[in-house]
Amino acid sequence: MTDARVKLLPEAVDDLKALDGSARKIVLAGIKKLRTDPALRGEPLGSKSSGNLTGWRKLVVGNRTYRIVYQVHEDGTVAVVWVIGNRSDNEVYDEAMALLTRYAGSTVMRAALQHLIDLAWGK
Repeated sequence: MTDARVKLLPEAVDDLKALDGSARKIVLAGIKKLRTDPALRGEPLGSKSSGNLTGWRKLVVGNRTYRIVYQVHEDGTVAVVWVIGNRSDNEVYDEAMALLTRYAGSTVMRAALQHLIDLAWGK
């Protein structure tokens, strides 16, 4: 069993805040599950999702209503939540790809993301 820290990107925090109280409670319970063996939770994503999210995972919660899209550090000690959203369509994957593109395309945003990841992973 691997204990992990769970970190949410600011956009994921915004996604969480946008949910109503009961949905937020369900999603928070799912996020809490990521603290134990996050690499074994949910399902792996790949190139069939919007774009290529190979190496990312999704955890579906709330009677399969919400998706939590996250990455796990290779040693399993940190899970970074990128997007939280309704699973009715591929919007969460599109948002994850947009964030990945935005962070990768901006020197300032890339540096901020790297700083966040370094802090999360204790570097």
